[in-house]
Amino acid sequence: MSRSTLTRATLAVVALMIFSTGVAQASPQEPPVTAGNATAETTSTSTATADTASTDSSSGAIIAIATAPTQVQIRQSSFMEFTLRSPQTLDMVGVQPSLYRGTYYRKSIESRRLCIVKRESEGHYFSVNHTGSYRGAYQVSAALAEGATWMMLPEHQRLMGVALAQATMAQLRATKFNAWPRYWQDALFSTVANWKHTGSGLKHWAGGRWHC
Repeated sequence: MSRSTLTRATLAVVALMIFSTGVAQASPQEPPVTAGNATAETTSTSTATADTASTDSSSGAIIAIATAPTQVQIRQSSFMEFTLRSPQTLDMVGVQPSLYRGTYYRKSIESRRLCIVKRESEGHYFSVNHTGSYRGAYQVSAALAEGATWMMLPEHQRLMGVALAQATMAQLRATKFNAWPRYWQDALFSTVANWKHTGSGLKHWAGGRWHC
C-alpha cells in the first residue's frame, strides 16, 4: 500500500461519523489537503518529497501535502471509535461494569453505581421517565447532562484532541441523554459523582425506590 493510500485510509478512520448524524469531524492535527497547480521543483541533487508543502505562486495558497497520521492521532481516533461506535458502547441494555474508567472513575463506589443503575433504569440506557424529564441509565435531567459535558471536556481533550473533544461534547449537548452511548452515560455518572472528591456528587442520586 502506498503512503498516500495509507494516509487517505487512516484519515477516513479519523473522520468518523458521530452518532451517524452525517457530521464528520476531521483530525485536528492534520492540515487540509487543498487543490492547486503547484509543480514539483527539481534540482540537480534532490527532488521534492511528499512531506513538503509548496506555495502556489499565482494565489499564494499553501498546498498542504498530508503525511501519515502520527501515533497520537491514531490513538485519538481509536478512542473516539470506542466511545461512539464500538459494540460495547452501543450495547444499551444491562447492568454491567462501567465502560468509563478514566480520571473520575472510583472502584470503591462501583457497587453503588451498579445499584443506582439497577434502581433508576433496570440497566436500560435508553429509558425515559413518565414525564420525559429524566433520561438514561442514571435518570439524568437535561440541565445536568448539559453541564456534565463541560465537566468532561478537559479530560477528553487530552484523550481525543481538542477539536474532536469539543465536537463530541457539542454533539452530546444536541442529543437527549438516553441516546448517549453507554460510555458517555457512564462517564457522566463518574465525573459528576466524583467531581470534587469520591462521592461528592452522589447527592444527585440520593432518592429512589431504595437506598444505594
